[in-house]
Amino acid sequence: MAGLSGRAAWGCTILFSFIAFICIGADAAHAVSVDARQRGAVVFQSKGCERCHSILGVGGDRAPDLGSVGQRKTASQIRMQVVSGGHGMPPFGKVLSKDEVKDVVVFLTACKTEAAPGCRQWMQPEPEPAQTQ
Repeated sequence: MAGLSGRAAWGCTILFSFIAFICIGADAAHAVSVDARQRGAVVFQSKGCERCHSILGVGGDRAPDLGSVGQRKTASQIRMQVVSGGHGMPPFGKVLSKDEVKDVVVFLTACKTEAAPGCRQWMQPEPEPAQTQ
């Protein structure tokens, strides 16, 4: 911003950033959140969450079904539970990377309904059981 004072240049930067968000940012933000939900679903499945928890009845039965957890808990509450554990759940703060925690929180925050497919739509399908002959 050549020729503008620091304050004016800062104002122009904010304005341009806002215009960019309006023009392309909303779609980009949505794409990022969709990707984070899908990555979070993979973390949920691959790191053992569904051994204890279920999503809309699919998964474990030792802990609450999380199909609508996004209605009951904020992202901050979900993050705290994942990282610190409690109420019978072990802490996963040292098991999961910061990015994995962030993604699983985005995924679980999106779980807001008890109607199928709900947040299961971002999960990999369960493998068919092997048939013995």
